[in-house]
Amino acid sequence: MKLDQIAVNFTPSQESFRTFTPSQESLRTRDLLPADGPPLTTSELARLTGMSASFIRKEIRANEVRAVMMGRGRKRVFRILRGEARRYMRQLGVIQL
Repeated sequence: MKLDQIAVNFTPSQESFRTFTPSQESLRTRDLLPADGPPLTTSELARLTGMSASFIRKEIRANEVRAVMMGRGRKRVFRILRGEARRYMRQLGVIQL
């Protein structure tokens, strides 16, 4: 059977078109305003900036973003303070605080 002979009947359901309201977002830029909150992960900062987590890790290694390395051995993770996340997002032009 050839691929052009296969007919697929797909009807998307309502759940496949999930929309997010601001109250459903896990992290928003306004959440960065209190500087005393918990530090961000690379994934959280990536989501806020529209970049990938691997890009944020490269920026940390290039000293563009200051972060704390946590853990030992093979699984080390970075944590970015909220003030540093605000500074970096301003530098990128993502926010104007």
